Amino acid sequence: MTIIDFLKDFILVMVYDSFITLTIVLLILSVFRIRDSNIRIMFLFLPLIKPFLIVLEDFKLNINFFNSRSSVLGFRFPSPNTIFHRIDSANDSFLFYSNIDTIILAIVFLCILAILLVRWSYLFLFYKRLAYEEKVTEADIPDIYKILKYSAGRLNVKTPQINLTYRNYFSPFVVGIKKPTIVISPVLLDILTYEEKEILLSHELAHIRRHDNLISWLSLIFKDLLFFNPFAYIAYHLIKFEQEKGCDNLILKFSGISPKIIATGVLNIILKIKTINKKSDKKYLFIQSSGFVSFQKINLRFLKLKINNILYSNPDKNFIKKPLKIFCILIFILLLAIQFVIVVKIGGNSFIFLR
Repeated sequence: MTIIDFLKDFILVMVYDSFITLTIVLLILSVFRIRDSNIRIMFLFLPLIKPFLIVLEDFKLNINFFNSRSSVLGFRFPSPNTIFHRIDSANDSFLFYSNIDTIILAIVFLCILAILLVRWSYLFLFYKRLAYEEKVTEADIPDIYKILKYSAGRLNVKTPQINLTYRNYFSPFVVGIKKPTIVISPVLLDILTYEEKEILLSHELAHIRRHDNLISWLSLIFKDLLFFNPFAYIAYHLIKFEQEKGCDNLILKFSGISPKIIATGVLNIILKIKTINKKSDKKYLFIQSSGFVSFQKINLRFLKLKINNILYSNPDKNFIKKPLKIFCILIFILLLAIQFVIVVKIGGNSFIFLR
C-alpha cells in the first residue's frame, strides 16, 4: 500500500463518510424535530463511529463490478464477505510488506497511537488526582450537602461525594462513572448565592443521572482517533452542547426552580467564574466535563441558545416516549449499516471509492 492509496482509500473515505452521515443526521433531527437530547446524541455519534466500520470493507473485491462503469452513485448495504475478508486475509496485512511507504505508514500509525494513549492516560490520572484531592463530608460543609441531598432527591439521583480543589479550576465537574464525585472550588462556593449553589449542584447531578461522563469519554476517544477529520470535531462539540441541553431540561422538569431563576443563575455563575479566573495568577485550564466553561470557550451564540432553551422550551416535550425511541433506534441502526456510495474511475483499475 502506498501513501497515496492510504490517503485515498482510508483518510478521504472516512472524512467523506463523516460529512455525509453528519449532514443526514442534522437533516433528520431538523425535519422530525427531535428534541430529546439522548436521542440527538445517539444520532450524533454516527459520524464518529461509522467511519471505522466503513474502512473494514475491502472494496477491491468489487473491482469487476466497477471496471465496466466510469462512475457509480447510490446507496447499498455492505456485504459481510467483503467486511470480514480484510480481517481474514492476514497475508495482506502491512506486517508482510517491506516497501518504504508501508513502513512509513506503520511508524506514523504507531506514533499517533502512542501519543493518544499518553493523552488519555494523562487525562484519566489528572481527573483521578482531582477526585481525591480533599474529600469533604457532611460534617465539613453541612450547608452544601443539605442543598446536594435536596437536589439529588428531586432529580432521583444517589447523593455523590464532594471533593474540594484548591487549584485554579473554578468550574465544577464530575469525576467517576460508578462512584461519581463532584469536584468544586471553595473559592467559587464562597461567592455564590444559595439559589446559584442549588442550580450549580443540580446541573452536576443531572450530568450524573445522564451518565455524561461515559458519553464524554467515548466521544473524546472517537474524536481523537479522527483527529484529521473536521466533521468529527463538529459532531463532538454538538454532542457536548446536547449534554448541556439535556441537563438543563432535567433541571427544568424536576428541580422545581422557575426557568427565569435558572437562566439568571446560569449567567451569574458564568460571570463569577470568569471574574475569579481573571484574578487568578495562573491561566485557567479548560475542563472538558464542565458545562459552565465550554460556552465561554466557544462563542456567545451557544450561550444564547442555552438560555433560550431554558426560558422557552417545554420540558415535557423534550423527552420522547418509548415507542418513538424504539423507532429512532431502528433508524440509527439503518443509518449505521447503509452506505452512500460515490465511485469514480480515474484510469485503468484505479478508483476513488467513497462510501
